[in-house]
Amino acid sequence: MFGSLLGNIAGILYFMAFQILGILLALLLFKKEKLCLTLLFGSTIGSFSLQWLPVLYAFFFQFSVRAHIFALFTMIVLVSAFYYLSKERSFLNGRKIKPDLLGVFRENPVLFLLLPLFVYVVIVLLHHTISYRNGILYSGQGTWGDMSMHLGFVTSIAKQKAFPPEYSILPGTKLAYPFLSDSISSSIYIWGTSLRIAYLLPMFFAFFQVFFGMYTLAKYLLQKMGTVFRGKAFLAFALFFFNGGLGFYYFINKGFFNENFTRIFTAFYQTPTNYTDANIQWHNIICDMLIPQRATLFGWAILFPILVLLMKAISGKERNYFIIAGVMAGGLPLIHTHSFLALGVLCAGFLTLDLYHRGQKGDENKRFPWPVRLIIVLVFLFSMTIISIKQFSDNPLEEDIFLYIGIFMIAIFAGIFAYQLKKGFSKEILLTWGIFLGIVLILALPQLFGFTFRQAQGDNFVRGMFNWANGGDVADGYPIFYLKNLGILFPLALLMLIFGTKRQIQLVLPATFLWLICEFIVFQPNPYDNNKLLLVSYLFFCIAISDFVWEMAGMLFTKMKWMRGITISLIAAVSVFAAVLTMGREYVSELELFDSTYAALAEWVEENTEPTDTFLTADNHNNAIAALTGRNIVCGSGSYLYYHGINYGQNEFDVEIMYEDPSQRELLLEHYNVDYIVIGSNERNTYLIDLDTILKDYSIVYENNDLVVLAV
Repeated sequence: MFGSLLGNIAGILYFMAFQILGILLALLLFKKEKLCLTLLFGSTIGSFSLQWLPVLYAFFFQFSVRAHIFALFTMIVLVSAFYYLSKERSFLNGRKIKPDLLGVFRENPVLFLLLPLFVYVVIVLLHHTISYRNGILYSGQGTWGDMSMHLGFVTSIAKQKAFPPEYSILPGTKLAYPFLSDSISSSIYIWGTSLRIAYLLPMFFAFFQVFFGMYTLAKYLLQKMGTVFRGKAFLAFALFFFNGGLGFYYFINKGFFNENFTRIFTAFYQTPTNYTDANIQWHNIICDMLIPQRATLFGWAILFPILVLLMKAISGKERNYFIIAGVMAGGLPLIHTHSFLALGVLCAGFLTLDLYHRGQKGDENKRFPWPVRLIIVLVFLFSMTIISIKQFSDNPLEEDIFLYIGIFMIAIFAGIFAYQLKKGFSKEILLTWGIFLGIVLILALPQLFGFTFRQAQGDNFVRGMFNWANGGDVADGYPIFYLKNLGILFPLALLMLIFGTKRQIQLVLPATFLWLICEFIVFQPNPYDNNKLLLVSYLFFCIAISDFVWEMAGMLFTKMKWMRGITISLIAAVSVFAAVLTMGREYVSELELFDSTYAALAEWVEENTEPTDTFLTADNHNNAIAALTGRNIVCGSGSYLYYHGINYGQNEFDVEIMYEDPSQRELLLEHYNVDYIVIGSNERNTYLIDLDTILKDYSIVYENNDLVVLAV
């Protein structure tokens, strides 16, 4: 768990080797791009390669050091091949190594926000990731729930080395969760690196990729819209990463020096962006999505650069970018399935618009007049409000109805797509989008059928549901729900859809289609997780709204330009206020994840047992055996397994029987191949254990305070 000096050096060097080789490859592939963008692509390629190459060899050599050596050798061969095939054998190709830093900041003022935000994330991650003090391992509020699961994936893949991997918290069950977001840390941990370094190092680079990927996408789209991008890109970046609504009202309505306000920084999940008591469900991207949820972080680290490549490929006719984007998109399902799904829907929209533009004749700026769009928006809001009222009545509509509505919407879009394809299909489409789709299908289908679809076969996955997270004990009418959760961005989005330019509308059309699907269909057992799709849609709205607000403020205050700045600043301040409070709470939060007794047990287990041994323990989510040692336990937390669509009921029941019923214990211990029985505070608080009886049959091999381990 703590690694060694030599192991830390080896693991860090191995990771950095892929980063450097990825950058060298990008320098050969993207000769036309500026150095900063090339570094982004290179870092992304390096991480993507480290996620995939060791895994490919692991199918033949297990997840072993040998597989990793072959992976590194393959990466070196790949870079060498591109170097010798390159017409100009120069990595830099005239690029400046020492850019004008002042000029870079003048050109990209978002750096004044991006860099401090990155520093904030690094500090929080360092503080929240199993920080060790007085024998206790701590986490933060955001990481207290999910981190144990991810640690378990990291350690079990690296320690057990079996491939394809299985759930260490449900042995014998194939790991269908997108585990490449964790195996990248396993590829560092396997060298003897400390678990903390292995967990954090790739996350630091992933945050860099997400931040710069989002900004690069916003900057490029705004430039293509023919407008000055600097202030708009700054605003879009702030609106996206500091997302939050009007939830701060519930904490400041009694003043800033009242206990009602200070509980933000002391209570558990009582923040302005995560306050379910008031139906605040639009959780902050930084604190509730990227820091704790590694799949989302690493998925977006790949998704955002892919979107940049596609936008450049569509407008710049760069066929090579379609190929590169296709390879990276094809690898997304086992990194983050939601990002793959979101990309698929968006690409269908991008292709439809591309076909439309190719077959269009006449005025490029022609659009629906605003009164028509106003009627469409009002009819939509009225319809959704009526449905929400119906759903909160004593006789709600059945879920299947919403599934049929979602399918009907998809069918309508498919018809529009088929019509545009008939009008705009050409050899150029086949050689660009066709190649992209072909590469994606070849690479993604084995993952989908071999892993994803096997997990997602239960009734709790794809199903109809209205307005995803709006329900339960507290529910609001449709417009009220989004006004509370999105804040002023909700009316701004509606105004943009009514009065926005054609370019702004077209920018959000694919995102709108994705959003509407998510209003009627959920794609996983936890409806809340639809936000992993909605947030990708939200990204495009933030960019379009920033352009709309900037332009409208300029039109309204042509003679008082200073009012434009004040107006935009007020919009930004109100939009980000809830997120700032949430981020402050996350910064000061600290929770005990593993107490000193279980942390010491984990060290003993690592040193004295085999990686494939199985332990009988309680099913608490912060299970030290599963998270820190990579060993198997009979049954882990249902808060993980249920939302992965895994049937764990029998194991959960049998764990209780093994602890409480001596007459059936021996048979079940043999059935589950249990090697050790753990009895500590977690087990005593969960089960009725007769310690005297169990000690007659099994001997103690480890004892620490009130915790004992028995050999079977």
